[in-house]
Amino acid sequence: MKISYSAFDTFNRCPLKYKFNYVDRISVPKKPELFFGGLIHEIVQQALKKDPILPPLDELLAYLEKNWQEDIFVSPHESQQYLDFGKTMIKTFHTDFKPGLRNIVATEKRFIIPLSDKHQLSGVIDRIDKLPFGSFEVIDYKTSKALPTQIEVDKDKQLATYNLAVENLWPKAKDIRLTLYFLKPNMQITTTRRPDEVEAIKEELIKTAEKIEKAQEFIPRKNSFCDYCEYGHLCPLMKKDADDAEDLKDIVKEYILAQQKIVELEPKIHKHFDKAKIERISCKNGTLSRGKNKKFSVKKI
Repeated sequence: MKISYSAFDTFNRCPLKYKFNYVDRISVPKKPELFFGGLIHEIVQQALKKDPILPPLDELLAYLEKNWQEDIFVSPHESQQYLDFGKTMIKTFHTDFKPGLRNIVATEKRFIIPLSDKHQLSGVIDRIDKLPFGSFEVIDYKTSKALPTQIEVDKDKQLATYNLAVENLWPKAKDIRLTLYFLKPNMQITTTRRPDEVEAIKEELIKTAEKIEKAQEFIPRKNSFCDYCEYGHLCPLMKKDADDAEDLKDIVKEYILAQQKIVELEPKIHKHFDKAKIERISCKNGTLSRGKNKKFSVKKI
Protein backbone atom coordinates (compact mmCIF):
# COMPACT_ATOMS: atom_id res chain seq x y z
CA MET A 1 0.00 0.00 0.00
CA LYS A 2 1.16 3.52 -0.79
CA ILE A 3 0.58 5.99 2.05
CA SER A 4 1.33 9.71 2.31
CA TYR A 5 1.83 11.69 5.49
CA SER A 6 -1.47 13.46 4.82
CA ALA A 7 -3.32 10.13 4.58
CA PHE A 8 -1.53 8.87 7.71
CA ASP A 9 -2.45 11.99 9.67
CA THR A 10 -6.05 12.04 8.41
CA PHE A 11 -6.73 8.40 9.29
CA ASN A 12 -5.31 8.80 12.79
CA ARG A 13 -7.37 11.95 13.40
CA CYS A 14 -10.60 10.61 11.92
CA PRO A 15 -11.01 7.34 9.98
CA LEU A 16 -14.29 8.53 8.44
CA LYS A 17 -12.66 11.63 6.97
CA TYR A 18 -9.99 9.35 5.52
CA LYS A 19 -12.73 7.31 3.85
CA PHE A 20 -14.48 10.38 2.44
CA ASN A 21 -11.21 11.75 1.08
CA TYR A 22 -9.07 8.76 0.04
CA VAL A 23 -11.58 5.94 -0.55
CA ASP A 24 -14.77 7.63 -1.75
CA ARG A 25 -12.85 10.62 -3.16
CA ILE A 26 -15.77 12.94 -2.50
CA SER A 27 -15.21 16.36 -4.07
CA VAL A 28 -15.71 19.39 -1.84
CA PRO A 29 -15.43 23.13 -2.54
CA LYS A 30 -11.97 24.62 -2.13
CA LYS A 31 -11.39 26.19 1.25
CA PRO A 32 -9.95 29.74 1.14
CA GLU A 33 -6.90 28.90 3.26
CA LEU A 34 -6.04 25.85 1.13
CA PHE A 35 -6.42 27.77 -2.13
CA PHE A 36 -4.32 30.61 -0.72
CA GLY A 37 -1.57 28.34 0.58
CA GLY A 38 -1.42 26.40 -2.68
CA LEU A 39 -1.09 29.53 -4.83
CA ILE A 40 1.62 31.07 -2.64
CA HIS A 41 3.57 27.80 -2.73
CA GLU A 42 3.24 27.74 -6.51
CA ILE A 43 4.71 31.23 -6.82
CA VAL A 44 7.58 30.47 -4.44
CA GLN A 45 8.38 27.30 -6.37
CA GLN A 46 8.46 29.22 -9.66
CA ALA A 47 11.06 31.57 -8.19
CA LEU A 48 13.16 28.76 -6.69
CA LYS A 49 13.28 26.83 -9.96
CA LYS A 50 14.89 29.81 -11.70
CA ASP A 51 17.75 30.02 -9.19
CA PRO A 52 20.37 31.57 -9.50
CA ILE A 53 18.16 34.10 -11.30
CA LEU A 54 15.43 35.71 -9.19
CA PRO A 55 12.34 36.77 -11.17
CA PRO A 56 11.32 40.44 -10.77
CA LEU A 57 8.92 41.12 -7.92
CA ASP A 58 6.36 42.59 -10.34
CA GLU A 59 6.31 39.30 -12.25
CA LEU A 60 5.53 37.29 -9.12
CA LEU A 61 2.83 39.73 -7.98
CA ALA A 62 1.27 39.74 -11.45
CA TYR A 63 1.07 35.94 -11.35
CA LEU A 64 -0.66 36.15 -7.96
CA GLU A 65 -3.33 38.53 -9.25
CA LYS A 66 -3.81 36.67 -12.54
CA ASN A 67 -4.50 33.37 -10.79
CA TRP A 68 -6.56 34.81 -7.93
CA GLN A 69 -10.10 33.37 -7.58
CA GLU A 70 -12.30 35.77 -5.65
CA ASP A 71 -15.34 33.50 -5.78
CA ILE A 72 -13.68 31.02 -3.41
CA PHE A 73 -13.94 33.49 -0.56
CA VAL A 74 -16.95 34.35 1.55
CA SER A 75 -16.95 38.01 0.54
CA PRO A 76 -14.97 40.52 -1.56
CA HIS A 77 -13.65 41.92 1.71
CA GLU A 78 -12.22 38.55 2.78
CA SER A 79 -10.79 38.03 -0.69
CA GLN A 80 -8.99 41.39 -0.54
CA GLN A 81 -7.62 40.61 2.91
CA TYR A 82 -6.13 37.35 1.71
CA LEU A 83 -4.79 39.00 -1.46
CA ASP A 84 -3.05 41.75 0.51
CA PHE A 85 -1.71 39.12 2.89
CA GLY A 86 -0.32 37.18 -0.10
CA LYS A 87 1.34 40.24 -1.60
CA THR A 88 3.10 40.91 1.69
CA MET A 89 4.38 37.31 1.80
CA ILE A 90 5.69 37.45 -1.76
CA LYS A 91 7.43 40.77 -1.14
CA THR A 92 9.04 39.42 2.03
CA PHE A 93 10.20 36.27 0.25
CA HIS A 94 11.57 38.26 -2.70
CA THR A 95 13.54 40.57 -0.40
CA ASP A 96 14.95 37.78 1.76
CA PHE A 97 15.84 35.21 -0.90
CA LYS A 98 19.44 35.46 -2.10
CA PRO A 99 19.76 33.59 -5.41
CA GLY A 100 22.87 31.58 -6.08
CA LEU A 101 24.06 31.44 -2.47
CA ARG A 102 22.70 27.96 -1.73
CA ASN A 103 23.01 24.71 -3.64
CA ILE A 104 19.33 23.91 -4.23
CA VAL A 105 19.31 20.29 -5.37
CA ALA A 106 15.53 19.87 -5.60
CA THR A 107 12.27 21.81 -5.47
CA GLU A 108 8.85 20.20 -5.22
CA LYS A 109 10.66 16.89 -4.90
CA ARG A 110 8.18 14.06 -5.32
CA PHE A 111 9.22 10.80 -3.74
CA ILE A 112 8.03 7.24 -3.29
CA ILE A 113 10.22 5.26 -0.93
CA PRO A 114 9.85 1.76 0.56
CA LEU A 115 8.67 1.34 4.14
CA SER A 116 8.43 -2.46 4.03
CA ASP A 117 7.92 -5.23 1.50
CA LYS A 118 4.25 -4.21 1.24
CA HIS A 119 4.15 -0.49 1.95
CA GLN A 120 5.54 2.72 0.45
CA LEU A 121 5.65 6.34 1.59
CA SER A 122 4.86 9.06 -0.95
CA GLY A 123 5.06 12.82 -0.67
CA VAL A 124 6.45 16.12 -1.89
CA ILE A 125 9.19 18.24 -0.30
CA ASP A 126 9.17 21.98 -1.07
CA ARG A 127 12.92 22.43 -1.22
CA ILE A 128 16.12 20.49 -0.50
CA ASP A 129 19.52 22.20 -0.24
CA LYS A 130 22.87 20.47 -0.19
CA LEU A 131 25.11 22.09 2.39
CA PRO A 132 28.91 21.90 2.74
CA PHE A 133 30.52 18.69 4.04
CA GLY A 134 27.69 16.37 2.97
CA SER A 135 24.85 17.92 4.96
CA PHE A 136 21.33 18.49 3.62
CA GLU A 137 18.56 20.88 4.62
CA VAL A 138 14.87 20.35 3.99
CA ILE A 139 12.88 23.59 3.79
CA ASP A 140 9.10 23.47 4.10
CA TYR A 141 7.38 26.79 3.33
CA LYS A 142 4.43 27.77 5.51
CA THR A 143 1.75 30.41 4.89
CA SER A 144 0.05 30.15 8.30
CA LYS A 145 0.04 33.14 10.63
CA ALA A 146 0.60 31.25 13.88
CA LEU A 147 4.12 30.20 14.82
CA PRO A 148 4.67 26.88 16.59
CA THR A 149 7.06 26.56 19.50
CA GLN A 150 10.45 24.91 19.11
CA ILE A 151 9.14 21.97 21.13
CA GLU A 152 6.24 21.51 18.70
CA VAL A 153 8.60 21.61 15.73
CA ASP A 154 10.90 19.08 17.43
CA LYS A 155 7.93 16.70 17.64
CA ASP A 156 6.52 17.37 14.15
CA LYS A 157 5.90 13.97 12.54
CA GLN A 158 5.77 15.26 8.97
CA LEU A 159 9.32 16.58 9.30
CA ALA A 160 10.37 13.12 10.47
CA THR A 161 8.91 11.64 7.25
CA TYR A 162 10.98 14.16 5.25
CA ASN A 163 14.08 13.01 7.12
CA LEU A 164 13.21 9.43 6.21
CA ALA A 165 12.77 10.39 2.56
CA VAL A 166 16.09 12.27 2.29
CA GLU A 167 17.93 9.36 3.91
CA ASN A 168 16.49 7.10 1.23
CA LEU A 169 17.10 9.47 -1.69
CA TRP A 170 20.61 10.46 -0.60
CA PRO A 171 22.02 7.51 1.39
CA LYS A 172 25.34 9.28 1.90
CA ALA A 173 23.76 12.27 3.64
CA LYS A 174 25.76 12.86 6.82
CA ASP A 175 23.48 15.34 8.50
CA ILE A 176 19.90 16.39 7.77
CA ARG A 177 18.39 19.64 8.98
CA LEU A 178 14.64 20.19 8.88
CA THR A 179 13.41 23.77 8.59
CA LEU A 180 9.96 25.33 8.63
CA TYR A 181 10.07 28.68 6.81
CA PHE A 182 7.16 30.96 7.76
CA LEU A 183 6.70 33.48 4.96
CA LYS A 184 4.57 36.07 6.75
CA PRO A 185 6.90 36.84 9.70
CA ASN A 186 9.93 35.74 7.62
CA MET A 187 11.06 33.36 10.34
CA GLN A 188 12.66 29.94 10.21
CA ILE A 189 12.56 27.22 12.85
CA THR A 190 15.04 24.37 12.42
CA THR A 191 15.17 20.95 14.01
CA THR A 192 16.78 17.53 13.52
CA ARG A 193 15.77 13.93 14.14
CA ARG A 194 17.67 11.15 15.89
CA PRO A 195 17.87 7.73 14.13
CA ASP A 196 15.46 6.21 16.68
CA GLU A 197 12.93 8.98 15.99
CA VAL A 198 13.11 8.32 12.24
CA GLU A 199 12.68 4.59 12.86
CA ALA A 200 9.69 5.33 15.13
CA ILE A 201 7.82 7.31 12.45
CA LYS A 202 8.57 4.55 9.95
CA GLU A 203 6.96 2.00 12.26
CA GLU A 204 3.97 4.29 12.84
CA LEU A 205 3.44 4.65 9.10
CA ILE A 206 3.58 0.89 8.57
CA LYS A 207 1.15 0.19 11.44
CA THR A 208 -1.29 2.80 10.12
CA ALA A 209 -1.10 1.38 6.60
CA GLU A 210 -1.88 -2.07 8.01
CA LYS A 211 -4.84 -0.71 9.98
CA ILE A 212 -6.21 0.95 6.84
CA GLU A 213 -5.89 -2.26 4.85
CA LYS A 214 -7.74 -4.25 7.53
CA ALA A 215 -10.42 -1.64 8.20
CA GLN A 216 -13.96 -2.96 7.73
CA GLU A 217 -15.61 0.29 8.74
CA PHE A 218 -14.39 3.84 9.25
CA ILE A 219 -15.71 5.27 12.50
CA PRO A 220 -15.78 9.08 12.91
CA ARG A 221 -13.56 10.40 15.68
CA LYS A 222 -14.20 13.71 17.40
CA ASN A 223 -11.13 15.95 17.37
CA SER A 224 -10.10 19.61 17.51
CA PHE A 225 -10.38 19.99 13.71
CA CYS A 226 -14.02 18.90 13.43
CA ASP A 227 -15.39 22.45 13.23
CA TYR A 228 -13.20 23.12 10.17
CA CYS A 229 -13.76 19.80 8.39
CA GLU A 230 -14.93 20.06 4.79
CA TYR A 231 -16.94 16.85 5.25
CA GLY A 232 -18.87 18.08 8.27
CA HIS A 233 -22.14 18.00 6.33
CA LEU A 234 -21.70 14.24 5.81
CA CYS A 235 -20.44 13.29 9.27
CA PRO A 236 -22.94 11.79 11.74
CA LEU A 237 -21.12 13.59 14.56
CA MET A 238 -21.38 16.98 12.86
CA LYS A 239 -24.51 16.90 10.69
CA LYS A 240 -27.16 19.40 11.70
CA ASP A 241 -30.41 18.14 13.19
CA ALA A 242 -33.11 16.96 10.81
CA ASP A 243 -36.53 18.59 10.39
CA ASP A 244 -37.86 16.79 13.47
CA ALA A 245 -35.00 18.17 15.58
CA GLU A 246 -37.29 19.67 18.22
CA ASP A 247 -39.13 16.38 18.75
CA LEU A 248 -35.81 14.57 18.94
CA LYS A 249 -34.51 17.05 21.50
CA ASP A 250 -37.59 16.45 23.65
CA ILE A 251 -37.02 12.70 23.48
CA VAL A 252 -33.35 13.06 24.34
CA LYS A 253 -34.23 15.34 27.24
CA GLU A 254 -36.73 12.79 28.54
CA TYR A 255 -34.12 10.02 28.20
CA ILE A 256 -31.49 11.98 30.09
CA LEU A 257 -33.93 12.73 32.91
CA ALA A 258 -34.85 9.05 33.07
CA GLN A 259 -31.17 8.10 33.32
CA GLN A 260 -30.69 10.61 36.10
CA LYS A 261 -33.70 9.14 37.93
CA ILE A 262 -32.25 5.63 37.60
CA VAL A 263 -28.95 6.80 39.08
CA GLU A 264 -30.90 8.30 41.97
CA LEU A 265 -33.07 5.20 42.61
CA GLU A 266 -30.52 2.37 42.21
CA PRO A 267 -28.67 3.00 45.53
CA LYS A 268 -32.02 2.95 47.36
CA ILE A 269 -32.98 -0.38 45.76
CA HIS A 270 -29.56 -1.88 46.58
CA LYS A 271 -30.03 -0.83 50.19
CA HIS A 272 -33.45 -2.56 50.44
CA PHE A 273 -32.20 -5.71 48.65
CA ASP A 274 -29.23 -5.96 51.01
CA LYS A 275 -31.39 -5.40 54.09
CA ALA A 276 -34.02 -7.95 53.00
CA LYS A 277 -31.34 -10.33 51.63
CA ILE A 278 -33.15 -10.69 48.31
CA GLU A 279 -32.03 -10.48 44.67
CA ARG A 280 -35.45 -10.21 43.00
CA ILE A 281 -38.74 -8.44 43.56
CA SER A 282 -41.98 -8.39 41.57
CA CYS A 283 -44.76 -5.87 41.16
CA LYS A 284 -47.73 -5.50 38.81
CA ASN A 285 -45.49 -4.09 36.04
CA GLY A 286 -42.89 -6.84 36.08
CA THR A 287 -39.87 -8.23 37.93
CA LEU A 288 -36.64 -6.47 38.91
CA SER A 289 -33.61 -8.74 39.37
CA ARG A 290 -30.05 -8.07 40.55
CA GLY A 291 -27.29 -10.09 38.95
CA LYS A 292 -23.91 -11.21 40.29
CA ASN A 293 -22.32 -8.07 38.85
CA LYS A 294 -24.75 -5.98 40.89
CA LYS A 295 -26.49 -4.84 37.71
CA PHE A 296 -30.28 -4.68 37.58
CA SER A 297 -32.41 -6.22 34.84
CA VAL A 298 -36.13 -5.82 34.24
CA LYS A 299 -38.60 -8.42 32.96
CA LYS A 300 -41.89 -6.86 31.99
CA ILE A 301 -45.19 -8.65 32.41
